[in-house]
Amino acid sequence: MNGWRSSASTVHLRTPAANGGGFTLIELMVTVAVAAILTAIAIPAWRSFEQNDRMMSEAFMLRASMDLARAEAVKEDASVSVCASSDSLTCSSNNWANGWIVLSSQGGAPLQVVPAAVASNTITEHTGPYSMVTFLSTGLTNLAANAQYNICDTRGGAYARAVQVSVMGRVSSAPQVGQNLAGQALTCP
Repeated sequence: MNGWRSSASTVHLRTPAANGGGFTLIELMVTVAVAAILTAIAIPAWRSFEQNDRMMSEAFMLRASMDLARAEAVKEDASVSVCASSDSLTCSSNNWANGWIVLSSQGGAPLQVVPAAVASNTITEHTGPYSMVTFLSTGLTNLAANAQYNICDTRGGAYARAVQVSVMGRVSSAPQVGQNLAGQALTCP
């Protein structure tokens, strides 16, 4: 047998039942405590992220609507207006937070309808009583002065966003949160 010896050794396998299996009560309590701490840290951060994203989205939508109106006015060689609207069909509101529409002076259905802002958010025009901005076929506006729209939530001016429409038809968003294009602090109602 070439030096090989057969032995009758027994192999013992450990089974989960043999060593207690699963977690101990202390291990489970530590895991639950760590999960609770991580959740307590993550929830406020997530809420802030969600609020910031909502504000940025509403500012982007207002700017996009103004840009669309200007482009359509030049393309159609006709006036196109952006106005606050609570019924999504006509310029029926002075409150931009109720939503807004883009309308051509040539009539027909609105070119764009934007629904109302989130209930806790406000959109106010701070430089004049501009519940409507009309872009002329030249790309200029009917405004007597630049119009600034502040998008705010319950956190106040430090977190607000600003969109400005110039008399010349240029639409801009302030690069800094809580400031207008001139770097001045925003105010919220």
